[in-house]
Amino acid sequence: MTTLLTGAGGFLGLNILSALGAEGVPCVALNDRVLPDDIAHRPGVTPEIADVRDRAAMAAILRRHGVTRILHAAAVTPAPGSALAGAETALDVNTVSTAILLEEARRAGVVRFVYPSSTAVYGAALYDGAPVTELTPPRPTSVYGYTKLASERLVVETAASFGLSCVRARITALFGPHERESGSRDMLSLPFQMARAALSGAAAIYPADLRRDWTAARDVATALVRLLTVRDLPADLYNLGIGQTWGPDLLARHLTAVRPDFRHAPGAADGSDCTLTLHDDPRVLRQPLDAQNFARDFDFRFRDPDQACQDYVQWLGIQGNGGKSGDAT
Repeated sequence: MTTLLTGAGGFLGLNILSALGAEGVPCVALNDRVLPDDIAHRPGVTPEIADVRDRAAMAAILRRHGVTRILHAAAVTPAPGSALAGAETALDVNTVSTAILLEEARRAGVVRFVYPSSTAVYGAALYDGAPVTELTPPRPTSVYGYTKLASERLVVETAASFGLSCVRARITALFGPHERESGSRDMLSLPFQMARAALSGAAAIYPADLRRDWTAARDVATALVRLLTVRDLPADLYNLGIGQTWGPDLLARHLTAVRPDFRHAPGAADGSDCTLTLHDDPRVLRQPLDAQNFARDFDFRFRDPDQACQDYVQWLGIQGNGGKSGDAT
């Protein structure tokens, strides 16, 4: 069975490619630009360059490779007020492409469609102080959140109308290997920004009480591959996240252990002296996703915060006293 992975060159996509390779799953890696040579030439990876909004190209790729499963990870993630991608582009890439792929998947006889969605669909509900489960009503507050919710509803409608096996995965904030400034994401994670500061010799000041449920991208990629390859799906919607919050000081300690010259410190709680870009008000408690359903149905455990930070620093390849890493800058 051949898998089509869209957005293969993105942050999440590159982690998914590694997870597919670990499971020996052959993959058509679709991206809108050339993949790095070390990725494109991996065993089992067949690169394709196309725009996910191009219906004819999508139909031809599905037919040419005999695709039977799709993991649709292509997306643009604009920050509020971003000039990177306007509302029209976000709608086209995030939602119109989903409609196109769902229709072409049905015509091609695809047996599984996995849609990585986002906590952005929960929006304001993340700050209500209540557990955020799959039953929490969506309340998006951003263009990105609305495009993901609209895409989810297309997935649900297709599954109900045509019997295509579909599953949605609402993913919390990620960090880890392969995150970079790619041109399709301008909401770069705070852990990435800290790693970049450590590597460049810059100081990192972060809000003293900031806590978020940053989750290892490797683990989410593995979870998505599980949803792609499992024979029977117990449910059609899962939250994916670590299920607890933690602060930047934990990653700072791991970075300092191998980069003793890294200057970092907690600052004002309101972020007024923060040297990093924040995505929301650090003074407001954000609830972690409750991912107990996925853990139960698939006997799955995410790395805890300490393990996830250690894994990230090891992947960066930082050496003490002025070592280098080629992937965080």
